[in-house]
Amino acid sequence: MKNAQWIWVLAAGLAVGFLIGREVGKGSDAGDGKSPSAAAGKVGGPAGAIPADWILEADLKATDQFAGLTPGQRYQALKALNETPCDCGCPHGSVAKCKKEDPGCPRGPVWIEKAVALAKEGKTADQIAAAVKQAKPAAAAPEAPSGPQKAEIAAWSPIRGPKFAKVTLVMWSDFQCPFCSRVEPTIKQVEDTYGKDVRVIWRNQPLPFHPNAKPAAEAAMAANAQGKFWEMHDKIFANQAQLDRATYEKYAQELGLNMAKFKADLDGEKYKDQIEADSAAGTKIGASGTPASFINGRSVSGAQPFDAFKSVVDAEIKHADELLKKGVTMDKLYEKILADAASAPAPAAAAAPPAEHQDVQVGSAPVKGAKNAPVTMVIFSDFQCPFCSRVEPTFNELEKTYAGKLKMAWKNQPLPFHNHAQLDAEAAMAAGEQGKFWEYHDKLFANQNAQERPDLEKYAQELGLDMAKFKAALDSGKFKAQIKADSEEGTKLGASGTPTMFINGWKIVGAQPVDAFKKLIDQELAKKK
Repeated sequence: MKNAQWIWVLAAGLAVGFLIGREVGKGSDAGDGKSPSAAAGKVGGPAGAIPADWILEADLKATDQFAGLTPGQRYQALKALNETPCDCGCPHGSVAKCKKEDPGCPRGPVWIEKAVALAKEGKTADQIAAAVKQAKPAAAAPEAPSGPQKAEIAAWSPIRGPKFAKVTLVMWSDFQCPFCSRVEPTIKQVEDTYGKDVRVIWRNQPLPFHPNAKPAAEAAMAANAQGKFWEMHDKIFANQAQLDRATYEKYAQELGLNMAKFKADLDGEKYKDQIEADSAAGTKIGASGTPASFINGRSVSGAQPFDAFKSVVDAEIKHADELLKKGVTMDKLYEKILADAASAPAPAAAAAPPAEHQDVQVGSAPVKGAKNAPVTMVIFSDFQCPFCSRVEPTFNELEKTYAGKLKMAWKNQPLPFHNHAQLDAEAAMAAGEQGKFWEYHDKLFANQNAQERPDLEKYAQELGLDMAKFKAALDSGKFKAQIKADSEEGTKLGASGTPTMFINGWKIVGAQPVDAFKKLIDQELAKKK
């Protein structure tokens, strides 16, 4: 009996000791960052207790970046990403939600990179948020300036403002794009400032990585068929976080639309062809990103401030007044402006070759096109650069137009502020080693929002590459020296921004319209006759 009592006393003592020790332990973390509870305790929760509604690194396509973090550091970084409002101007809420739902967000990569780095330094979520808010995203490579473009109005294009005006603002936009939402108040300010002198034309450009953009465009065009485009447009932008069929039907009902017709139009994808035609027309003149505005044909790209629009509008009003004085009637004014744009000289970069011809060698670069083609275009590009992506359809068009006469060579110029560009280049060259460079190149540009290491391996597997060889090339950095040499060559030749092309040694910079390239290619072909 005594032994049994002793055992019970001992057990009770151990239990009490465990409970006391646990509570003391909770309040005496060393704060050295090595203990998960120490790191997470500063932000109010144990490192292992990740809330069920948090968006995790896998959803952010940042698994590789999070690798090596302690549980406490991981908690800190995820807390900062999940509980801090995104500052890109989007309607998504937290940084994590924005990055997940809008892969094109320019702030997401900055936040993830900084959050991981600062968490490794032992910073709390609040400290991470405060530090990252001060960091600005690196500027994208500037587009080369261009002359007026033939920004046409389609027969179905919604118009706001007077039927005819001195200034026509044609805007290619995307209902899910946060930057398109951000520029809307600026467009309204332009309309309020200039009144009857400005009319606004909408054309659809639903971006492929915005899954809700095309259905939203179809809903807006279905409303347009019943004379309510701009009212539906306003409702969609006011509620960008709710882009779904039920919501569009709710708006349609609120606007008093014929619901049977509205639903039938959506079910039958009645306006699909119009939307695709809008998109193709935009891409043709360089409006493959959004928002892309053309003021009497002159490009204002992105969510620019009011002053950027004002300076162009003021100049175009002056130009319109000159044309009107010469006898051009108001109803023919934009037609005349389009005609002038179509016959305007090509942008300065392609109007005439630069004074000095560059000796650009193909070397060991991947090449496609006829081996003995009379014209060679060497392309210095970056797989993460949005402008490089924008010019790819132009290259495809040139390839078809000049079949047998043009060959293209690729050289890597990964820009330092594009965190995936270097590894993208290595992966493409590793695919090239197995005869699949251009196929891999196409996959990278088609998936610019998914360029983590697992994504790169997925593309290689889809192309049937030898995966052991592919992975070994990436792990060993086999192509780093070649990529570095390409980049140094490009810098030496003046290709410090991307894309930069050399057509038989003559330089052309930026995502120029196709005619700028054709002018140089035709000049070179004429020399061969």
